[in-house]
Amino acid sequence: MSELNMDWVKEQLTQNKTRKMTGDAVLELLAAWKNVKKPPKSDISKEVVELFSKLALGHALVKEDKNENWLAVQAGAIKVTDVVRVKFDAFDEASGKYSLNGRRGKVVGVRSGDIIMKSDDGKTPLLDGVHFRPENLEKLV
Repeated sequence: MSELNMDWVKEQLTQNKTRKMTGDAVLELLAAWKNVKKPPKSDISKEVVELFSKLALGHALVKEDKNENWLAVQAGAIKVTDVVRVKFDAFDEASGKYSLNGRRGKVVGVRSGDIIMKSDDGKTPLLDGVHFRPENLEKLV
């Protein structure tokens, strides 16, 4: 990992007209980045940043069991007892629902276009009667 020139970073943020709060957060992250232990003669920067960005946005790293086939849910093609899961990238951190990504359960109802799910994945908290839009779910086929 090459050393970052913080003056250059600040100039980039200024020229990009980055909001102050966003720029300050980036500078804090870069300050922490300087303290990351780096293996000698190895550049893991890209991998670290990619993993960090996924996790920071609440996107699951482990996608799916290769023996299962999941398809996007289509309104009208879902029924009670179908097994569904929340898409791994359905929600971001800003939504406050990113911890729901990847959760799995059974359909217990369909109302007003919403799919109502009860989780059965053994994770807490139990999702019982939680409403989802079809575009946020996948169905096990």
